[in-house]
Amino acid sequence: MPKIVDHDQRRQEVLAATWRVIARVGLDATTIRRIADEAGHSVGVLTHYFKDKEDILISAHLLAFARARARIVEATEGRSSLDALRLAMLEALPLDEERLLEAHVDVSFLGHSVGNAHLRQIRSTSNAHSRDLWGGFVAQAQDSGEVCRDADASLIVDEIKALIESLSIQAIIDPERMTPEHQVALVSRFLARMPAG
Repeated sequence: MPKIVDHDQRRQEVLAATWRVIARVGLDATTIRRIADEAGHSVGVLTHYFKDKEDILISAHLLAFARARARIVEATEGRSSLDALRLAMLEALPLDEERLLEAHVDVSFLGHSVGNAHLRQIRSTSNAHSRDLWGGFVAQAQDSGEVCRDADASLIVDEIKALIESLSIQAIIDPERMTPEHQVALVSRFLARMPAG
C-alpha cells in the first residue's frame, strides 16, 4: 500500500528548513541540496513542491509574512487604538528566536531582491499588504481620538515600517545592543511621540 503523504505538511517542513538554512549560511549560500539535507528529503522530493530555488525562497518569504500577520491579528483581537498598535508592532519585531529567524529571511530576501526585478515585485506586494495592515491600526487610533485625526496617516505608517525594518536589521547585525528589551523601549518612545487627538 503506498505511503500517504501530507503534502501541505511536507511543504511547511521544507519552508521551515529553508528558513534555518538561510539563517545559518545566508541567502547566497542557500542551495536546494542544503535545504533538502536540512529537511531530511531528497532533492527530487523538493522538486515536486517547488520549481526552483527562487520558488522556495519566495514561498518562505510569503509564509514568514503570513505568519507574522496571523500573530498580529491574534495578539490584537479585542484590543483597540494605541494599545492594539503597540501589540502589533511588538509582534512584528524579532523579540524571540522564531521572529528573529523570520527577520533573517526577510532581510536576506530584501538584499537578494536588489538585482532581481521579480523578487523586488514580490517584496513590493508584501510591502503594500503590510502598509494596509498598519494603516488600519493607525486609522483605528485616529477614530478613537488617541491620535490626532488631522495627522497624516500615511506618514505615520511610513514611520512604523521604517522603525520595524530598522530594528529588525539592527537586531540581526548587533544583537547585544539591540536586545528585545531595547526594541520594546524604542517602540514605547515612538508611540509616546504620536500626535495626540
